[in-house]
Amino acid sequence: MKPLFLYPILTVFALTACSASKKAFNKAKEYEEAGLYVEATEQDLRALDEKPDFKEALVHLKSVAPKAYVDLLERAKNLEAAENWNQAVAGYERLDNLLENIHRYGVVFETVNVKERLSHAKQKAAEYHYANAETSFAKNRWRKAASAYLKAHDYIENYNQSLEKAIRSFFKLGDRRLENNRVSGALNAYQNVLDIAPGHREAKQKIAEAHYRAGRHYFKKRHFREALKQFETIEEYASDYKDAAEWVDRAYEEAVQYLAVFPFKNETAANLDGFLLAAEILQHTINGNLKFVDFLNQGEMAALLHDHNLNRYRLSEAHLAQVAQDEGLDSFIWGRVLDIDVRDKPQSFVEYEHKKTVVVEDSAGNKIEETELIYFREYSRSRVVRIAVEYVIVDSETGRYLHKQGLTEDIADEARWIAYQGSIYDLPKEKRPLLDAPRNPRPPEVLIDDLLLSLGKNIARDLLRFYR
Repeated sequence: MKPLFLYPILTVFALTACSASKKAFNKAKEYEEAGLYVEATEQDLRALDEKPDFKEALVHLKSVAPKAYVDLLERAKNLEAAENWNQAVAGYERLDNLLENIHRYGVVFETVNVKERLSHAKQKAAEYHYANAETSFAKNRWRKAASAYLKAHDYIENYNQSLEKAIRSFFKLGDRRLENNRVSGALNAYQNVLDIAPGHREAKQKIAEAHYRAGRHYFKKRHFREALKQFETIEEYASDYKDAAEWVDRAYEEAVQYLAVFPFKNETAANLDGFLLAAEILQHTINGNLKFVDFLNQGEMAALLHDHNLNRYRLSEAHLAQVAQDEGLDSFIWGRVLDIDVRDKPQSFVEYEHKKTVVVEDSAGNKIEETELIYFREYSRSRVVRIAVEYVIVDSETGRYLHKQGLTEDIADEARWIAYQGSIYDLPKEKRPLLDAPRNPRPPEVLIDDLLLSLGKNIARDLLRFYR
């Protein structure tokens, strides 16, 4: 027994099916009156698909289906007579499908052998396209030949080895394009082979060769990143192809840029170490995983300065440029802390009035609750630190600035506390933590370090955008 809640749902489905079948049946009668017997038959079939026990639709189908058969057969025969084999095949396929659907509902009448005629039309279509393919192949029109061979193959599988000949045509097309240095076109032609014959070994070898030649071409033009991409792609199609692995290493070695982030120079009176800012920039930049950038780590950079007898507190751009050239760095990042401004706002306070509840005894000795006003002050003292920096990316060989950027950021800290002599429980709950709170903002040197960390992260973000 079906659950009760299903009955409304099933009723809706039944009504919907009835409506759709009735609509299709009415359409079938309209098409019949217009002499469109094929369309009328298709609508009868749709009505029966929606409602298999639809007797009126079945009766109508029995009367109109033979007319639809004659109509489609005549169309296909005319196309056949005109040697329009593509359309003839399509016509017989439509007739064959229509008859199969009609037979599903027990409607049977005398017909010609449609499948035999369809097979004959396919044979003729395959012969037609194969002949065109042979003509095009003889004239070195490889793309047209491949297309025609595949059409013949579509009608009769591998008709006269049409699939192998289509592959040969694509190879001819790809080889000609490769000879003319049209690598992209050659790859498209070879890829067509893999599309119709997945895993084809010769096609994969030819694709590998095309990428190999492209890689050598880009390397010669000093487009090392594109060369690397071409050499790396070879592995997808052929392992250990020629000396591609060696070219991958060579191209990467040329494509990668070797950089250093040197300690920033402090041009302010404040006591700060530019090494901290450089270290923060370096950490975030390395974490960005730039494929074509290799940074000196902190230890290597410190050792480099030591080897060149440079004091990290007295660095100059000229000294660093010489170090970068001597060490074979492509470029280096360096900067200056231009200004540090520490400002303390005067202490201020806000006075609050609060009603606290107390328990007292009345004249009769009964304990009762009363409210009592208390007064307290909430004090605040704030500090703002602003730092201005400037950094540059310098080309080691020419000393030219590749990028220059100035940044200014500030950070604020506020101390808030309450001065009150009574019990902590007299105060509102949200104010009680302020009773023992610190009475001064964080020290300037702590805020400066925090701000340097923030600046380092933002400079690193700029560098990542630049090098990507």
